Amino acid sequence: MEQQQTVDALTVVLKKETAAAVNMESVLTRKRTAFIRWHTGDLAAVVADEEGIINTLNTLEKERLALVRTLSRRYGKMLSMKEVLAYYPSDDLYEAYDDLRTVSSRVVRWNNQNRDLVQSSLTFVRRTLGTITGNFRYKLLDQKV
Repeated sequence: MEQQQTVDALTVVLKKETAAAVNMESVLTRKRTAFIRWHTGDLAAVVADEEGIINTLNTLEKERLALVRTLSRRYGKMLSMKEVLAYYPSDDLYEAYDDLRTVSSRVVRWNNQNRDLVQSSLTFVRRTLGTITGNFRYKLLDQKV
């Protein structure tokens, strides 16, 4: 019975992680818009929201690992989620895990796109500063006024 409670608790944690990841996806959408429009106030608010979600995800991940560790004890090794699903079959657990993987892959895609956008913006800023200062080493602070 204790194992079923642990599996149920793990399912709940995975669902909470999925909800947090969906929230992160929304924040990343707002972040991209703030970058494109160069709304620094919006960007600051988005980054604060992002940090809060990351803290939530870190807490949930610790809970998930503790639950997986509990389920792993009888096998003498730390089980992967695929092994947990194999050893403790549960449609609800499988669905929660699959949902989390789906949303997580979208968040990774958003992160990669935002990283590329930031890199493009940084390159533009560096080139602009080089043109303005005549210093193409991008060391604005080394320029004498």
